[in-house]
Amino acid sequence: MTPERFVLALQKAVVHDNLAVYAELFRGTPVDKAVDPHWVRALTLFNGLDEENKHVLIEIICHTMVETTANLLGILDGGCPVAGMEGDVSLQVDGRPIGGELQELFLELSESA
Repeated sequence: MTPERFVLALQKAVVHDNLAVYAELFRGTPVDKAVDPHWVRALTLFNGLDEENKHVLIEIICHTMVETTANLLGILDGGCPVAGMEGDVSLQVDGRPIGGELQELFLELSESA
């Protein structure tokens, strides 16, 4: 698997697919059916917004997913150090390293989406 195919698959699984799940949960879950106090508060907030602001909130969630994924890829690439972590971190597919530019590729892909 090439780095480009990896970040494309990651973007689909982590950002697109999960964002669709969150959007469906927010739009399709009645507050009285939620049991987790976090979701009750989140659904109450979401339901109190007009349509434009609901869209903005979903965009914020998307941006958070992209930035978090990019940060993790930066750690795997070795460009974003983590306090207290010693040694090198690498990502391999079938024994072949694919890191080094994953964060940059992912952010480029996300900007063009």
